[in-house]
Amino acid sequence: MNRPRILLSVSAMDEAFAALYSALQQRAEVEIADLEHYSLRGTDIFIGKKMPEDKLAEADKLKAVFAYKTGVDDFPLRVFKERGILLINSHVNSRTIAQYAFGLAIALVSRIAEFDRKMRRGDWNNDNPFWKSLFNMKVGLAGYGHIGRELHRLLLANGIETYTIDRGKKYESIKRVHSLEELCKETELLFLSMPRTKETDKLFDRELLRLLKNKYIVNVGRSNCIDEEALYEALTAGGMAGAAIDTWREKPKTATSPLIPFDYPFQMLDNILLSSHKAMQLCDGHARYVEDICEQVLRYIDGQPLENIVDCSRGY
Repeated sequence: MNRPRILLSVSAMDEAFAALYSALQQRAEVEIADLEHYSLRGTDIFIGKKMPEDKLAEADKLKAVFAYKTGVDDFPLRVFKERGILLINSHVNSRTIAQYAFGLAIALVSRIAEFDRKMRRGDWNNDNPFWKSLFNMKVGLAGYGHIGRELHRLLLANGIETYTIDRGKKYESIKRVHSLEELCKETELLFLSMPRTKETDKLFDRELLRLLKNKYIVNVGRSNCIDEEALYEALTAGGMAGAAIDTWREKPKTATSPLIPFDYPFQMLDNILLSSHKAMQLCDGHARYVEDICEQVLRYIDGQPLENIVDCSRGY
């Protein structure tokens, strides 16, 4: 490819973006813009974390978009598909996200946060002092993409019996079922690592959550897959044992803005762990995303095969 024009969209420059800029400007004309105020006219490659559909009105040369993150639901996928624009994301942090999910699961079934809160008040909780072991459970993976496969490795290494839905992928050392309903019935704890699509919207509704009586879920995927009202009912009146939720429908506008991102008083419940989208906030996670995308952009410029091309029809 001749020297292309790249638009790098960032909220603020940092060391990771500076290194990306330095690497790419040797091979391309690179323009830096913020997250909102830019034009795609004359741009061959866009690198960013989101893009409103109206930005494509001036995109006369755009051929490829690179997201320095995993989720792509804030890109205009339908238009990308219609215009044949490539979208590439990064899964470089899947292993560490799986580690965080595994940690949430252990803390949830061991009731660690609950015991900590009570001990700070001098409450030894002797009326109900017992916790469960993840090692003795049957565990399901609702989502067998990059994060799901990394979770499977962790579960397998610890001898934990694991199930997933058979979707025709390559499976080793894992039991398969034919439906999400069957997965809920067969297992005692579910890890959710699903993308945001129309098909996953409120997938875990009242009917499905009824199958999780005395069971647990851990969600490090997208927030839309769980009906919030149904989850609250399941945790309070439906007999569901517990949940650990890392993703919610919105985030605060600034890093210091307080925000309760739900309509029901989950914070009053002992059987839920509330996490503020921390699975992807690894100390060097951002730098790893940016470095990975830099490598992919250079491969694209050189005409080499790419990893993680998003299927814009499916949304992941």
